[in-house]
Amino acid sequence: MSEEIEFIDRHYSEFEKLLTEFVETRSVSNEDDDMTNCINFLKRIFERLLDAQVSVIETAGLPSLVAQIKGTTDRTVLLYGHYDTMPGGDRSLWDTDPFKLILKDGRYFGRGVGDNKGQLMAQILGIYIYKQLHGELPFNITFLVEGEEERGSVNLGSTVAKLRDSLLKQVELAVVVDGSINQDGEHVVRLGNRGLFGFELTAHTGQNDNHSGNAGNIMTSAAIKLIEVLRRLYDFDTKKVLIPNFYQGVPIKNEIKLDLLDKLPYDKKQICAQLGLSTIPDKIEFYERLMYRPTFNIAGIESGYTGKGLKTIIPHQATVKIDCRLVGHQNIETLKKGLEDVLANEIQNKEVSINYLGSIPPSTSDLSKSLITTFTSIVEQATGSVVVEPVMAGTVPNYVWTDILKVPVVTIPYANYDQHNHAPNENMTKKDFVDGIRISYELADRMFK
Repeated sequence: MSEEIEFIDRHYSEFEKLLTEFVETRSVSNEDDDMTNCINFLKRIFERLLDAQVSVIETAGLPSLVAQIKGTTDRTVLLYGHYDTMPGGDRSLWDTDPFKLILKDGRYFGRGVGDNKGQLMAQILGIYIYKQLHGELPFNITFLVEGEEERGSVNLGSTVAKLRDSLLKQVELAVVVDGSINQDGEHVVRLGNRGLFGFELTAHTGQNDNHSGNAGNIMTSAAIKLIEVLRRLYDFDTKKVLIPNFYQGVPIKNEIKLDLLDKLPYDKKQICAQLGLSTIPDKIEFYERLMYRPTFNIAGIESGYTGKGLKTIIPHQATVKIDCRLVGHQNIETLKKGLEDVLANEIQNKEVSINYLGSIPPSTSDLSKSLITTFTSIVEQATGSVVVEPVMAGTVPNYVWTDILKVPVVTIPYANYDQHNHAPNENMTKKDFVDGIRISYELADRMFK
């Protein structure tokens, strides 16, 4: 048994208590929780366990923390995480109290345990174990922990830009620990991620709702107006987005890393069961759609009366929320201009309004083969297996590292595929929590060897 595993076994009850306290310290991002206790908890843990120099960075929104741990060389790696969580949601859909950490059937349940408190705590503990066993780190580690990831990391870019020539000056590489491992339970090294462009459209057709018997054929339903608008943005027959220049920057065939896609796991039956579908595309097309093609998703529509029975009204307002996952070099400002050009007349006449909700560019790091090999060996040593994904299907704000800090970035998620983040019964398996601790230890041990 290796020395770090023995250390984990001896001290695991202490580690579990830290995880419990972290999860049970509420930090719901969009319910305006007071984040003071959570920030103080992290500051205390960084200082006590890692002897870190901690700075609390005020932003236009919620604070970020920068924790600097000195090593024996000037080389510096940044580790990213976030302390904010989604709301608990409907309590009746949870099997446990969302704001209590419960271990059940080998899984820790609680809001934020998978996204991202369990993953962040595993990072801290892995570095702590290395320092306990070896005294000093072989290089500097800087943690940057933000509090607005669940709001779209709206102030992370400006924070990184502000710190680029001071606290983050020596950083040469960023490692993001967020997201989920693959559906087969193998740990993953991800080289890029899709971006996010979210917006809300609201159609207006009057000052108030009207009786459909009194105003039918005179007043247009805002819901019908909204459907007309959607048909100008998206062809529902061909499933193509009609916003001008939407596909500009989407990778072409020879830019797709087919060799990496071919090595990824693919259990068609299992994936269908997980997604509740009867069929899905074959392997290469499945991963191409997830990693290299943009999406246009209607996340929600609201208008009129949806209660019991019939209420014969013509709604005067209808709203749709749309999220687009972006790939390659799609440009958000180009998409905004295209959207506004299509709806220019409606916007001018105050028939339609746009509210932008999320803007995170896609990101890709062109890492050297030797650096990819280093990361895969780190994860494989800790967990026994690893796969490399060229693109993460989800969105993390990695553009701040590549475009603002100007350093390469990889994403190494620690949480299980079925963590149910953002949903009831969010969880992290005990095995993956321990694996995450071990990956962090191996990163400290092997990164620049």
